[in-house]
Amino acid sequence: MRNFVYQIRCTLWSIAAELEYSLYPWKTKEPPQWAIERYNVDHGITDTFEDHMYYGWLKNLEERTAKLQLEMIAVQKQLQESEK
Repeated sequence: MRNFVYQIRCTLWSIAAELEYSLYPWKTKEPPQWAIERYNVDHGITDTFEDHMYYGWLKNLEERTAKLQLEMIAVQKQLQESEK
């Protein structure tokens, strides 16, 4: 039973890692060329309003990931309680 729970935990964390990777494809202010082409990201932002909108989009993605992580923690707690 303990091995089964460990496998579920590893699977859930791998899903979270893949989601995080897809939501955060780059870590610097300048996106890579593939992201510019795939997502039509404007890499030459000069307007402060557009700059604010761009970082607002990234912040929204960060909040979604944080929510998913909290939900995964809640699922883990439920699994632990169901073991008992």
